[in-house]
Amino acid sequence: MTDIAPSLLKSIQKDFQTMFDKSDVISSLYAKVRDGTATYVEANKFAIETGDILAQALKNNLSSDVLPDGKMYYNIAERIFTPTMTNNYDLITDVTNQVQTALNKSANIGIKAIIPELNQDRILGIINKISSASDFNDVAWVLDEPIKNFSQSIVDDSIRENAEFHAKSGLQPVIVRKVAGDCCDWCKAIAGTYTYPNNVPHDVYRRHQRCRCTVDYVPRNGKIQNVHTKKWRSESESDKIETRKSVGIETKNSETPQEKEKRIKQENELGFAEKFATHPKMLQAYKPQGLKAALANKGYEVKPLNSGNFKGVAFEEGGGFKVNFGGDGILMYHPESRSHHGGAYYKISTGKGGIHRYDTNGNEIIEKRDTQ
Repeated sequence: MTDIAPSLLKSIQKDFQTMFDKSDVISSLYAKVRDGTATYVEANKFAIETGDILAQALKNNLSSDVLPDGKMYYNIAERIFTPTMTNNYDLITDVTNQVQTALNKSANIGIKAIIPELNQDRILGIINKISSASDFNDVAWVLDEPIKNFSQSIVDDSIRENAEFHAKSGLQPVIVRKVAGDCCDWCKAIAGTYTYPNNVPHDVYRRHQRCRCTVDYVPRNGKIQNVHTKKWRSESESDKIETRKSVGIETKNSETPQEKEKRIKQENELGFAEKFATHPKMLQAYKPQGLKAALANKGYEVKPLNSGNFKGVAFEEGGGFKVNFGGDGILMYHPESRSHHGGAYYKISTGKGGIHRYDTNGNEIIEKRDTQ
């Protein structure tokens, strides 16, 4: 029997990328993320659109006609749903991370944004459900709302983890849940404004199928009340250090360079730069200085360009920057000045994918030249 999983996955990924790149909703939301004006409301819209696109890509390519015996076998489902749903997680958490970082900065909170863990149990649940029926048509509905619901849950998880961590750090985050459309009685009952640490029901982060209610997070500003001492204070650096100690965050400076590198890799996504090679449209969510800072925060060594007109010129002095990733990968930024490609651009090079150039909105620049 021919193994159809690789070809199905390739077709699904191709359809997804085409629709994702052409989505005006995605482009407009990325613009808000890039400008620092996006909130979790926009992140939720991004998740809904990304979920819709994946659901459509799955429905375009999966049917009883293309599956062996008209059934979605477990080994096929696992190799299709794990990478595609993980991809949605990667795209959505990139947005939530930037949203939370901007919120923390605007509220004068010196705490790093937290990225929630991938909910493998939800993916496994979908795989088990869709492979449980002898006839795929009986479970084809799983390709729709459960995929969209999973995507929205990533935003909810991000809000919950950041809000709970801020609460443990002595802050008083506010959660606002709003109904959407003609919602059900359960959603109406749970809608409202809640303040940590004592007034947040667990259900505020839950959603049923076809639920489009929004959950938003309002961090307090730098003038906060420590919920443990009840004293009002300005959040100085010493306050942050003491608070972090109380929740078990190491503040010692004795770690070796190797230990620091290991810690950074554990705390952050390991494949951050690689994501842009797979999803260049993500570039439009960043201003160049923002991407440079994000790469540095993820533990990459960001260097000036090593050839061309801006060889050795620091980004802060008008030059570009580059990072190496994945053994043979390079991501570089070239400013508009002295560009041979119609303006500022990024170049991404990998051994597998070759060399590609993109404008700052992630649109590929098709040219024959291969110089910086």
